[in-house]
Amino acid sequence: MKKTLVALAVTAFAASASAVTVYENEGSKIDFDGSLRLKLDKNWTKVSGEKSQAGHTGLGNDGSRFGVRAKHQIAEDFYALGRLEFRFDSNVKTSDKFGDLNTKRAYVGLGSKQYGELTFGRQITIADDIAQVGFDYVYGAFDNNLTTAGNSVVRYDYKGIDGLQVGVNYNFGTEYNKDKDGNFTDIAKGKTKNGYGAGVVYSFAPAEGQSATVAAGYTRDNYVTEANGRHYKDAWAVGFKYGINQLTAGFDVAGDYTKNRPKNEDIRHLGFRVGAKYQVTPAVSIYGNYGHGQQKVKTTSTETTNYDRFMLGTDYQLHKNVLTYLEGAITTAKVKGGDKTTNSGVTVGLRVFW
Repeated sequence: MKKTLVALAVTAFAASASAVTVYENEGSKIDFDGSLRLKLDKNWTKVSGEKSQAGHTGLGNDGSRFGVRAKHQIAEDFYALGRLEFRFDSNVKTSDKFGDLNTKRAYVGLGSKQYGELTFGRQITIADDIAQVGFDYVYGAFDNNLTTAGNSVVRYDYKGIDGLQVGVNYNFGTEYNKDKDGNFTDIAKGKTKNGYGAGVVYSFAPAEGQSATVAAGYTRDNYVTEANGRHYKDAWAVGFKYGINQLTAGFDVAGDYTKNRPKNEDIRHLGFRVGAKYQVTPAVSIYGNYGHGQQKVKTTSTETTNYDRFMLGTDYQLHKNVLTYLEGAITTAKVKGGDKTTNSGVTVGLRVFW
């Protein structure tokens, strides 16, 4: 009974930090949401064979944002939606990481519970939901290389079966050259020409007090090259998460392959991470991740780098709209036949939601 109450309390905390409804009438609803996120971190780097180590301490932005979301019920099972979100991550010139105001998300769409949802614009894709061991706020054990967002994306998601989400997307290139009059001409060389992706996420309850999620995704990015060259990146990832009462554990496996014929370069990544999170009380949790990966860069020769990261953290929900956390991590990168670099860091953060 106590475990059930803890689970219900955690759910209540998560649901309470939600948007403020500023308008609701005749099937139309507009919500305003946002968060101010700051972190204080200490990071230092040590290279094998060197006596000194480099380090820095800083206080800065950790993804602060605000936005509005609108939904209009057109018919019984047919609606229109829109999302506009701003962040301060454009043209960053100072160490506090507060830059110019940037339109991070801007999309519109139509949807139906039975037939799915189609959206257009600057948005994330289903690839953003594939990783299952993202228990951390700062020090992810490793990041898979799926393309998780774009500035000109067409996305379709089907959620007609309970617990199942299937998504596909197509990304248009947006980084064009300009002529002397400032008009857009063609996509710049080396920039994304187009891309696409697909993914599936399935969540279910194996038994009372238990939950499980399995996910898989794939993305392809094509880049502009010279007339006879090919440059593309294929990426894939699978993830699994299992929860029983206050404990959640899981793993992710991901890889990618980049072929760049203009530079006669091939790059391969392969990595995995495992992690767990334990809800000590409704307001306090502890978590940890370990990740290992390998990168191979092949040109006229092959350079292999192995990397590992171990992190631990804890968070505390001070209030339904206030969260603080403490994390530490150690990352090592070893080039075959070369130096070993060790990066260490400690971060404390505070997030205030509305």
